[in-house]
Amino acid sequence: MNSVIIFSLVLIGIAVYFWQRNKKDKKLENSQDDSSRELHLENVRPGGLIHLMNVGPTMEEFDVSILSRGVYRAGQNDEWYELEGEAAKGKVWITLENDDGLDVTLATRKLKLRDLPIVRNDLDEMSENGDGEFEFEGKMYYYEVSSEASYFPDGNISPDNESFFYYWEFETDNSEEFITIEEWENGRFEVTQSHPIKESQVKIFSLGK
Repeated sequence: MNSVIIFSLVLIGIAVYFWQRNKKDKKLENSQDDSSRELHLENVRPGGLIHLMNVGPTMEEFDVSILSRGVYRAGQNDEWYELEGEAAKGKVWITLENDDGLDVTLATRKLKLRDLPIVRNDLDEMSENGDGEFEFEGKMYYYEVSSEASYFPDGNISPDNESFFYYWEFETDNSEEFITIEEWENGRFEVTQSHPIKESQVKIFSLGK
């Protein structure tokens, strides 16, 4: 009788052990699946909702609904992302780039090349010399880099979805503001004024799809 009870207890112990182990394995699998959906800015997709705090010269605070997520590539290794969003004040663009940590910039203003005190030939000269500067609205912007790049709308990486452009990037001496000039294949120019923000200034309500 005692041997039967001992045998039964052993069977129960084995069953409990495997049950606990299976439960732990499932929990680990779930945690690994969830890691790719953690509330990080890099995981935000169209349909996501974020809240920006104390951004810009006037320390604004507002919600942003994410409309699209594009991918940029330059050279062999450079890749960065752009979240286009809609806020009550209009469109905003958030650029994300991993460079020894996540660099985040916020653009709320689109300009025209004619708004700047430079022309197309000036840009060519800056690219050739690797140097240059201009003044805009009382601030000096200094040449930082220029390069060819490609853009994939909606993150769809395929040759059929690729557009090419050349860009020039300028920044103030304290790196608090940037102006980026893009010349696309069709000759169209896009000029964006932006500034860096910290991840702590972004609260994520929803990652989107």
